Amino acid sequence: MSSGGEQIKKFKMERVWLLFFNIFIATFYGVLIFFTDWEIINYYGLKIAVIISGFYAVFHFISNYFFEKKSNFLRELSYFLTSIYVIILVDYLGGPGGYFALLLFILIIGAFLYRTLWGIAYASVVFIYAIMFGFLTNNEIADQPIKYFVIFISILISSLAGYYINRRNQKIFAESQSLKKVADKLTAEKSQDEAVLTAIADGVYAVDRDRNLVLLNKAAQEMTGWSEKDALGIKCQTVMKLIAGEQNISVCEKDCPALAVWNTGKPVFRNDTCFIHRKNKNRIQLSSSYAPIKDLDENIVGAICVFRDVTKDKELERQRNEFVSTASHELRTPITATEGYLSIITDSGMCKIDDNSKEYLTKARNTLMGMSTLVKNLLSVTKIEEGKLETVITNFPIKDLVIEVIEVFEKKAKERGIELKMIESKELATGGGKKAIGRALNVRADREMIREVLNNLVENGIKFTEKGGVTISIDYDKEFATVNIEDTGMGMPKDAEKHLFEKFYRVDNTATREVGGTGLGLYITRSIVETFGGKIWVESTMGKGSRFHFTIPLALDS
Repeated sequence: MSSGGEQIKKFKMERVWLLFFNIFIATFYGVLIFFTDWEIINYYGLKIAVIISGFYAVFHFISNYFFEKKSNFLRELSYFLTSIYVIILVDYLGGPGGYFALLLFILIIGAFLYRTLWGIAYASVVFIYAIMFGFLTNNEIADQPIKYFVIFISILISSLAGYYINRRNQKIFAESQSLKKVADKLTAEKSQDEAVLTAIADGVYAVDRDRNLVLLNKAAQEMTGWSEKDALGIKCQTVMKLIAGEQNISVCEKDCPALAVWNTGKPVFRNDTCFIHRKNKNRIQLSSSYAPIKDLDENIVGAICVFRDVTKDKELERQRNEFVSTASHELRTPITATEGYLSIITDSGMCKIDDNSKEYLTKARNTLMGMSTLVKNLLSVTKIEEGKLETVITNFPIKDLVIEVIEVFEKKAKERGIELKMIESKELATGGGKKAIGRALNVRADREMIREVLNNLVENGIKFTEKGGVTISIDYDKEFATVNIEDTGMGMPKDAEKHLFEKFYRVDNTATREVGGTGLGLYITRSIVETFGGKIWVESTMGKGSRFHFTIPLALDS
């Protein structure tokens, strides 16, 4: 049976007991009449009580037919009719001016506390009773007006007191219900969060401002070998013991990501950390993301980390890079040799070949040059990802290097009918529009690697420009030289800009497919620029061209 059915059954049982009580009143009066000659049988109040009991019996049986629809109201009305006997009792014991009149005021206040409607009903009944008592009992209202004035004021005060107490109780009840809903919601959200954290395959842990662990989900417990019971409340570095690099440098002591989150207020991503499993001592490589935990006032109160085991991925990546490196080395020698032979045949004049043969040999040579570039790029990518990029850092004028690159690509640009030029910087800005005075304009980096960056960007500008030109300019500030390569080519959509410098990414359209490419050049370009502390970005508009920018740190001296 439903809870609603149980409640109706309970209400019906209460009404049965009230019916028995009313029948008892009528029976009691009958016993007094037939078996006694007491004076009370002439008391008019007892006669009214018998009338009420009869009325209640009729009301009870009629209301049963529609009780289920109005069960709560009919139950309350049943109590109201039965409680009128209290007024009759008070009347018998002295009336509204007697010592037991306090019961009437308590009845009014109690009714108001239950519900305002019944409070008004009881107050009205008591008020009418007091008036009738005054007029029907030798007109006591006229004889004792002050006494009845006090009675009416008492009824009014009782009603107001009950009403305001009821309002206050309702407000408190509403607030408690609101708090209960909030508590239930928080409990449900907590249960949901716990369910998500338990089910999630990634490890999750959180720390407070003192870097004590306050959360360690099931996946994190399995990956670290620590149980939640043992780990919570102790220092994060005791549980995680993050290390990085082949020298096993302690990340927790030297470069704690949680501290970086608190200092910057921004998320931190790490792909170079690992830890040793507590029990089996296995080395586990991690890819992790750290974010700040803030309170309602936006104050940082902790940090949370989501991490996953990428040990197998790292091993596969290492094997893949090793294969690519070995294959590239093996391919580079025969490709270079074959390219050299074809160059001798087509350019030196040592061999007599007709024009058709020379055309095919030239195409074969160009294909080999493309393969050579691919092999070179693959080797560069392998070195970058293994951190084995060898650099020779010197101070050099970036302007001179730009001029050299323009000279190399000038012929190719003319063959495509486009202009390749450099624009001199009119002002050497240091910030705030001020001109740099007495500052060397050399940059500090590996000259040949920066040449490769310029080669990639200028060559791309020429390849993807059909008319117009490619313009290079250099801006200077206090710390960096910014090189700008602007073309009037086809441009690219906005959603491609954020992926442009990713490995193997190429803008997908008809023009790029016709031009060809490996999608490695810009990835290598970005890696080189970032190796020397610079950054690279692009601004582009479809149909109007692109503008690439990259920065290089200025040398501290000439």
